[in-house]
Amino acid sequence: MILHDLYKILRADLSEPDARYVLRKRGGIEAVELITAVDKILDSSVVKLILEDVALAKQGKPLSRIYNEREFWGLDFMLSDATLDPRQDTETLIEAVLARYKDNPPDRILDLGTGSGCILIALLSEFKDAHGVGVDLSAEAVKAARNNAHINSVEDRSEFICSSWGDEVVGEFDLIVSNPPYISNQIIPNLDENVRKFDPILALDGGDDGLQAYKEIFLQLPSLLKKGGYAFLEIGYDQAESVMRLSRESRFNPLHVHLDSQGMPRVVENLFE
Repeated sequence: MILHDLYKILRADLSEPDARYVLRKRGGIEAVELITAVDKILDSSVVKLILEDVALAKQGKPLSRIYNEREFWGLDFMLSDATLDPRQDTETLIEAVLARYKDNPPDRILDLGTGSGCILIALLSEFKDAHGVGVDLSAEAVKAARNNAHINSVEDRSEFICSSWGDEVVGEFDLIVSNPPYISNQIIPNLDENVRKFDPILALDGGDDGLQAYKEIFLQLPSLLKKGGYAFLEIGYDQAESVMRLSRESRFNPLHVHLDSQGMPRVVENLFE
C-alpha cells in the first residue's frame, strides 16, 4: 500500500494530528513525507500494525492507551494501567502554580496522588532548583513516575514513594499539589467509556460525594505544608464551593479558583497562614 492511500484510510476515522501521530509511531513516517513522499510504498507489516491500531481506536481505545504515552506540558510521559491519562485541563494547575511563584520559586514540592508523575515533573522542569516528592498508593504508579522522572531528566531532584497520601512523608514543603480522585462513585458507571474502561478506578473514585480525598488531604496538610505555603488542588467542575468550605474548616485560606481553558472551575489555590 502506498502512503497516500493509507493516510486516506486513517483520516476517515482519525483527526489529522492523530493520523499523523499513528504514522510516526508505527511507521516512523514524518508529516513532511505526506507532501514529499506520498507514493512511498509501505511495508505490509507496518500497514497491518497501523490498521490494527485504527481498529482499536474505532472501538474507543484512546491512542494514548494504545501506545502507553501522553504529552503533558510539552513533556513525554509513559503511562501504565495504574496511572491516569493526563488531560490538558490539568495544565491549569501548572499555570496557576507558575503564576503564584513567578518571583520566588519553591524549594520543596509534594505531589499527593502523583500517578504518572506528570504534575510534579512538569513543575520540576520549570523550577530548576526545586526538589520534589511524589506519593501514590499504587506501587505500579510509583514505578511509572520514577521512569518518567528519568525520561525527563529530573530523577536527581525527585523521589517517589508508595504511601496513602502523606502517611509516609517526612518533612515540610513549600508547595503541595494534588489531582486527587474527585468523581462520585455513583457517577463512575456513567462516565465516557474511554475513561471508565482505561483509567484506574483508584484514581477516579472520590467516594459517595466525590470529596473523600479532599477531606483526607486537608486533615494532613497542616503537618506537611510550611506556614505561608500554598496547596493547589484540582477539582471537578461543580466542586469549588465544597472544596473551599473544607479549606476554611481546616483553617486554610482559599485564595482563588482557577478556570480551565473551557472557563470551568479547575483548581483551588489555598494559603496556609
